[in-house]
Amino acid sequence: MKKTGFVLTLAACFVGVFGALQADKWLSAHNKPDDIFAQSTPSSYGKIRPINSDPLPAPAFDFRDAAKKAMPSVVSVDRYDKMRGFMESQATERETGTGSGVIVSADGIVVTNNHVVKAMTNRRGQAGEPPRIVVRLYDGQKVDAKILGTDERSDLAVLKIEAKNLRPIELGTSSTLEVGEWVMAVGNPLGFDNTVSVGVVSSTKRNLPVGDQGLVEGIQTDAAINPGNSGGALCNAQGQLIGINSAIASGTGESVGIGFAIPVDRAKKVVNDIVKFGHAKYPVLGISYDGRLVGHFDDPDYRAYVGNIIKRTDFPTTGLLVGEVSGGATGSGISKDDFVLEVEGQKIETTFDLNKVLLPKKVGDKVKVKYWHAGQTKETSISLAESQTNI
Repeated sequence: MKKTGFVLTLAACFVGVFGALQADKWLSAHNKPDDIFAQSTPSSYGKIRPINSDPLPAPAFDFRDAAKKAMPSVVSVDRYDKMRGFMESQATERETGTGSGVIVSADGIVVTNNHVVKAMTNRRGQAGEPPRIVVRLYDGQKVDAKILGTDERSDLAVLKIEAKNLRPIELGTSSTLEVGEWVMAVGNPLGFDNTVSVGVVSSTKRNLPVGDQGLVEGIQTDAAINPGNSGGALCNAQGQLIGINSAIASGTGESVGIGFAIPVDRAKKVVNDIVKFGHAKYPVLGISYDGRLVGHFDDPDYRAYVGNIIKRTDFPTTGLLVGEVSGGATGSGISKDDFVLEVEGQKIETTFDLNKVLLPKKVGDKVKVKYWHAGQTKETSISLAESQTNI
């Protein structure tokens, strides 16, 4: 009896354990969560390890070192104009604008935007007296600045200040920038001094119809740029200057994540020209154009208007109608009432198109020009000259 009882006891235990296991399997199969990610909830840690659950690696860097390196080189630029109130007999000096600037040499050369230091205009559209410019350094020190020169075409201006222990920014290059590269904007947005914002290069070689000549091949970034950032530094992750912040695209006038900077490689040339010559040098064809005669070739009224001027009806459907000819264009075969069609193989429809082609050229370079003359398309070569008035 004892032996039989022992066997029955083992059998009962086996059945009990087996039944418990089967019940657990059945319950598990019928109580699976609908959310497959529920297996990675904290309560299940140590039990089930989901695929690809290794922790993300720490960022390779942050911007602390870059900020420490660049911030002492970025200044605030305040503009003071003489203004007269409606009931005032004498003009008084008032702060009329503020922006940012970048120290680029130890002897006090500061780069900013032209629109930051440009004199205000009166009700007749006439420029007033040159404003007084005050630069506030990183340590809070204020010094008066002299305007060495300005360039509306690039929206750059060069200032000179006298101060000790200035820390010029390290210059990088804009020629190798790639979309997605980390960048850092440093400036004084909305009056908040020494502000850093971070983003990436959103686009390169962005062309914008800003001003008369436009921003050509600008750097686009989503680093926050607001009023007051103008003229400040756009730096790479190493704290090197790669651009001068200049404009934003916004429906509100403040940052929506689309900002633009002047490439540092272009700024270098403009700054060197202004320091050496007092103005920026640009190569030109030596041909002027009437702004009223640019584009709109698909408009019958426009074509009729142009036809009355040149006394023809068979003129081309694109191009720039030539006004005066001078400089290197003299003797090229191009004359008044011709149409410039292409320069260096690039179609020319507006003066902005022409600006893009000529910008990387130098005075003295020769360019190939295709033009329309008296019903025929011809080609010629023009040696680029320097001009302050013609395109």
